[in-house]
Amino acid sequence: GPRIRMAAETIRDMALASSGLLIKEIGGPSMKVYQPNGIWESSTSGRGVLAHYIQDHGDKLYRRGLYSFIKRTVPPPGMLMFDASNRDQCEVRRLRTNTPLQALMLLNDPVILESSRVFAERLMLEKSTPEEKINKAFQSILCREAKPEELEILLAYFNESKKQFDQLMDKAKELINAGEYPHAKIADTMSLASLMQVVHTIYNMEEAITKT
Repeated sequence: GPRIRMAAETIRDMALASSGLLIKEIGGPSMKVYQPNGIWESSTSGRGVLAHYIQDHGDKLYRRGLYSFIKRTVPPPGMLMFDASNRDQCEVRRLRTNTPLQALMLLNDPVILESSRVFAERLMLEKSTPEEKINKAFQSILCREAKPEELEILLAYFNESKKQFDQLMDKAKELINAGEYPHAKIADTMSLASLMQVVHTIYNMEEAITKT
C-alpha cells in the first residue's frame, strides 16, 4: 500500500499502545485530554458547562483518540496540528500536511512524553542490558529490529545522556515527572531519564508515525 503519515488519532494511539498505556474499552463518553491552559477561556461566553476546560484523569486519559472531546471553536491543538477534522463540516478525505509544527508537537506533546516515561520505567524493571532495552523499545514502536548502526547511535545517546544527568540530577527528576500515570519505584533516576530520552527519540522518528 502507499506510504502515508498516520492520522492524528492513530499517532496518539500508537504511543499509548506501545507504552502499555492504551485503554481498549469500546464506547462510552468522550474524554477531555491534556490541553494547554486558557485555550477554551479565550473563546467562550463564560457561561454554561463548557465555559471552562475540566481535564479528565485516570484511565479516561488513555482511551483511544477517537473518543477525544471536540469543541468546534477550540479543537484539541494536537489533533488539529496533524490535520484532524475541526468538525465544522463533513470531510470525506482529510488533507495530510507536513509542517515544522508537527515536529515540535511530537517533541513537546504530554502524551508522547508520558508514554516515553512509562515505557522507560517498564523497561527499567526488566533484567536486561541497556542495549536490549533500547532494542525492545525500537521494535515495539517501529515494528522492526534495529539495524546495528541505529542501535549504536541510540546506545551512544543513552550513555551521553546519562553522563549529563549525572551532573544535572534535578533535570533528570524534572524530565521523569511527565504525565499523571503512577510512577514505578526506580532508584536509578539518571538511567531512567536517559532511557526515556532514547524512547522519546524513537517516537519522534518519521518512521514511527508513518504507515508503510
